[in-house]
Amino acid sequence: MRAAHVLASSSLALPPDSYIYSILDTKSIASNLAAISSDDSLRIFDPQTLQVVSGGIFEKVHEGLTCARALNDEGHALATAGRDGLVRGWDSRTGQKVFSLKDETNSPYLALDCCPHNTLLATGTELNHSQAAVVIWDYRSPGKPLLQYTESHNDDVTELRYHPSKTAMLLSGSTDGLVNLYDTAISDEDDALYQVMNHGASISHTGFLSETEIFALSHDETLSIYHITEPDEDTLEIHPIVFGDVRPRLKLHCLWCDIAFWLIPVSEERLDLVSLKSQPQWAFDEGNPIRLAGGHGQEIIRSLYINDKSNTIYTAGEDGLVKAWRTVDDNGSSNQEVETTKKKRKKGASSKEARFKPY
Repeated sequence: MRAAHVLASSSLALPPDSYIYSILDTKSIASNLAAISSDDSLRIFDPQTLQVVSGGIFEKVHEGLTCARALNDEGHALATAGRDGLVRGWDSRTGQKVFSLKDETNSPYLALDCCPHNTLLATGTELNHSQAAVVIWDYRSPGKPLLQYTESHNDDVTELRYHPSKTAMLLSGSTDGLVNLYDTAISDEDDALYQVMNHGASISHTGFLSETEIFALSHDETLSIYHITEPDEDTLEIHPIVFGDVRPRLKLHCLWCDIAFWLIPVSEERLDLVSLKSQPQWAFDEGNPIRLAGGHGQEIIRSLYINDKSNTIYTAGEDGLVKAWRTVDDNGSSNQEVETTKKKRKKGASSKEARFKPY
C-alpha cells in the first residue's frame, strides 16, 4: 500500500454551499484544469496551486449545467451542456462564448464528449416524450445537427465516449442498460449501430480501456468488460469478463472511476485508489492500493482525475473543494503541502434539495 498526501486544497472561489460536479483536463499548453459546479459555473484553475487563473470564471454558463469537455482546439476552448437543452463553446483565453447549439427537441443534455481528432462533438439527452437521443454536431456549423440517433436507446443517455484513435467510432451508455457502439460515418441509424452490449443494469459509466476493450459500470456497481467485435473476424466470440457486483468483493458501498482507476471509500476517514490492470486478464490490483488519508471527510466525492505526467491525483466533491494528492517518494519523503484555501460552508436542507442528481 502507498500513502498519498495532500499537496493543495482549494475552494476555487466558489460561493457558500456550492459543490463540484467534475474536474477535467483543458488540454491547454499550460496544462490547466477545469471544474463545473452546482452554481452553474465553469472555472479554470492552475494544477499546481489550484487557484483560479485570471479570467477563469465563467458564471451561469447554463440553467442546469451537467457536463463539460475540452474541444479539439489546442486547448483554447471548452464545450459545456446542460438541462436547458443547449451546448455551448467557451474560449478559455477571452472568456467569450464561441458557439451555441440547440436541437428541435429542447431535451435536457446529460452526456457530452468531443472527438479528439476533428470538430465533432456528441451529446446525449434525457428521455423526453418517449425519446432519448444521441445527437452529433460539427460545432463550426451550429445551424443543425449532423446526425441524430433516436431509436437505439429507450431511456436517458448517461455517457458518451469517442474511441481514442478511430475517428468515427462513438460509445454510448444509458439507463436502459445498453452500451452501444456506433460508426458515425454512417447516417442510417440501423446501419450505424456497430455493436450492442446489454449490461442488464442502468449504466453509470462506460469507456474504452484499450483499442479493443470497453468497460461498463452500472449505478448499482456491477462491472463488466466487453471485447469490440470485428465484422470480418472468423474467430470465436470473446465472452465478456463479468465481475458482477463489486461491492462485496472490494468491501465498499460505492465507487468512482477514472477509466482504469477506481476510488473506493473504505471509511469516513480514508479512501483507497485501486487500479484495474490486464495481467493478462483484467483484474483489480487489490494488493497495491493508494490510500488517500482523510479523503473529503464525510462529503461525497463527485470526480477523480489523474495526471500521469505529474503523478498527481485530483479529487473534488460536495465539500466544494478540489484536492491534489501525490504518493510518498521512493526515499520515504513526501511533498510539502502548500497553503490551503478554506471556505466557510453552511449546512442546510436547501443545498441538498438543489442538487443535480447524476443517478
